[in-house]
Amino acid sequence: MKGVEKVWWGKVIASIAVALLTIALQLYINLPASTLLPLGVVLYILISDLLSVLLAVDRRRGIKIGVFTYFILWITTWILLYTYLTA
Repeated sequence: MKGVEKVWWGKVIASIAVALLTIALQLYINLPASTLLPLGVVLYILISDLLSVLLAVDRRRGIKIGVFTYFILWITTWILLYTYLTA
């Protein structure tokens, strides 16, 4: 598997982990979604930078790889699990 593919799959896994983190913060610490949304964006930037450095991918390219996948999967997982857990 190429470094670019590893970055993409790393972001897929990270998006699910960030969704679980945002659910935990929302349910147990009562942080509003308006605070958690920017947190997900900041975590995306940090994760992209970290994966780019670890897998020797250009940082600019690392930010662009999987951006749509990360955000759609993160928000979808967050909404569905939050709805399931609070219903």
